[in-house]
Amino acid sequence: MILLTLLCIIATVSSKCSNEDPPRVPKYHLMEKCHRSNLAVIYRANFSSLISCQRLGIEKKGLALNFSPPEALKDIKKGDEPLEYTCEVLKCAEADGGLSLVNDTRYDYYSIYAKHLPDINSTCIPGLGMFLFTDRLNYSAAAQECRNRSGRLGDVMSEARTEALTQLLVGAGMEAAFVDGKSDNGSEFYNVNGDTLDCTTYRAWAPGHPKRSREKYGCIALTRSKTWIAVPCQTKLPSICELNPSGPYRRCGKIFASRRIKDTAQDRNITSTARDDK
Repeated sequence: MILLTLLCIIATVSSKCSNEDPPRVPKYHLMEKCHRSNLAVIYRANFSSLISCQRLGIEKKGLALNFSPPEALKDIKKGDEPLEYTCEVLKCAEADGGLSLVNDTRYDYYSIYAKHLPDINSTCIPGLGMFLFTDRLNYSAAAQECRNRSGRLGDVMSEARTEALTQLLVGAGMEAAFVDGKSDNGSEFYNVNGDTLDCTTYRAWAPGHPKRSREKYGCIALTRSKTWIAVPCQTKLPSICELNPSGPYRRCGKIFASRRIKDTAQDRNITSTARDDK
């Protein structure tokens, strides 16, 4: 009887978890041709294939890439500095305005964020993604504000994420902020994916939390002490939004000049192959 009960509990927990789904692999989208980002580089390598560069980016958890396609070698003139690496994996992605982008006909710039990222209040956490703070709002309004910005409330269901978002909080001089976690009608806490806290063994509750009265204290906030606290959902707090990777990016008209490629059958084939790699 006890064994049957345990099996039922395990089955119930599993049915509430999405971590059994295949992990979502980020895609790198072409953002600017003939441009290179000067943001910090995690790793450099030499590849003739965009797919190989993208795979390296995924392995190193880079948010963006500088890649030099084969046809770019035609733009290198005698006397120019030779190209040492064709693939650069970047820690972070360019925010709106691309202040770290420079004209460089040898490279094209790719990002997992196909929509322009806001340049105000957006912060990069290498290996995790781009985040921003909202104004003081109640939980529902904060969640909606994150959705309006193509994001979601920050995920803290691991020690690494709780640690990283706490550092973000401390850097902003804030005491606490809403993160992804809510209890409806006194039930278990769950995130936007529908996963309950039972889907992970990690906990960071502050002493005395969560409160027994989950009807009154039904939303999770992260504190600068690396702990979670349960607060009334109508409390007005800042919130941490985690911006969602998105794509493909479509721009009306050209903002930057594109690389000039001779109209030959060979060049058309190279361009077609690069497009298929994305």
